[in-house]
Amino acid sequence: MAKGWRSHNSVDTYIDAAPDEVYDLVADVTRSGERSRECVACTWLPGHEAGRAGARFRGHNRGLAMLAWIRWSRLCEVLVADRGREFSFRTVPSRWNYGERDSSIWGYRMEHEGKGTRLTHFHEAVVMPTPVLASVYGRLFPHHKDPRAAMTHTVDTLRQQLETPAASSATT
Repeated sequence: MAKGWRSHNSVDTYIDAAPDEVYDLVADVTRSGERSRECVACTWLPGHEAGRAGARFRGHNRGLAMLAWIRWSRLCEVLVADRGREFSFRTVPSRWNYGERDSSIWGYRMEHEGKGTRLTHFHEAVVMPTPVLASVYGRLFPHHKDPRAAMTHTVDTLRQQLETPAASSATT
């Protein structure tokens, strides 16, 4: 593990919506740009049925603040697609693209709680970038070393989307 990098992260929140409603929103990766500070769009790729385990999508990202001119994309693959319980995916490492040898798992777990859902957003760095790249990434994108603040923004935005009457009717 690169110095100062957190390999396991999670944040959670309570959402006043049913687990299936929460799942339907988080599993619609085409809406990721609405809630992420860094991911601006995702597109499903041909192959497996969109949203199912094994399906692949490409996430399109941009740097934050003064680094907004930096753009990149990552190939992702759905690992778990269990409606109302868990949606998770991994960034696919590539031997052919030097900068993408790293891999992370990102996901959401939903648990029924009271009248709503306890949503846990989790991240696990499975394969870190090489030490040289980790040093560069850590300087350019310090929030990648500890993504919990960005993850909190994501779950807070999901909660707002689901608890706002106009937004929740748009997801059904």
